[in-house]
Amino acid sequence: MTNRTSALKLLVFSFLCLFYGHSTAQNNDGWALKRQSDGLTVYVRDAANSDVKEIKIETMLDASLHAVVAVLKDVPVYEEWIYKCQEAYRLKPAEDKASLYYCKVDFPWPMSDRDFIAQSRLRQDPETRKVYIDVKGKPDQKEEMEDVVRIRSLDIHYELTPVSDKKTKMSYRLHSDPGGAIPTWLVNMVVDNGPVNTVKGMREMLKSEKYQNAKFAFLK
Repeated sequence: MTNRTSALKLLVFSFLCLFYGHSTAQNNDGWALKRQSDGLTVYVRDAANSDVKEIKIETMLDASLHAVVAVLKDVPVYEEWIYKCQEAYRLKPAEDKASLYYCKVDFPWPMSDRDFIAQSRLRQDPETRKVYIDVKGKPDQKEEMEDVVRIRSLDIHYELTPVSDKKTKMSYRLHSDPGGAIPTWLVNMVVDNGPVNTVKGMREMLKSEKYQNAKFAFLK
């Protein structure tokens, strides 16, 4: 048996053991419930123009709208809560409602690490106070590095609904293709693992007084 075959089998076995989930019936907009646990409801559905599934996570956060936005705007600390993020920094100075940033993601051996460049834009409905944050991949905004695969397809959408001064409902949608030679069926099997752990990391960050007391003049 070749080393390459052995490595692939080990990788597949590891993913199966650690990250396997199950799906149930679809609803009218194509979302299929994948799992419900630890206050998170996780859905997947087919994505347009891609074989990689789209994921959605819904949860209630024990934090104000301002606190949640504060965590999402704090790019330098992404390494502390975004799953497997090794490095994160802004590529342009911070703005109130926009950010361009870089992130490097640790992938398990024998796969190469990934990185991406993202542009985020925030808007708020003045009547409902809902905040929408759209994050789009901008893969050509930084030169690629040797031995790191650039994620070229990235689309994230946050919908943040203020429920009270200390509660915010979050709907988080993600579609991303990690690229490289990873089989699509394997990507789809574990597609929810990173996002679920990222949301859990966000919940922990929101406990910090630094974010709990955040206030932004540009938010109602």
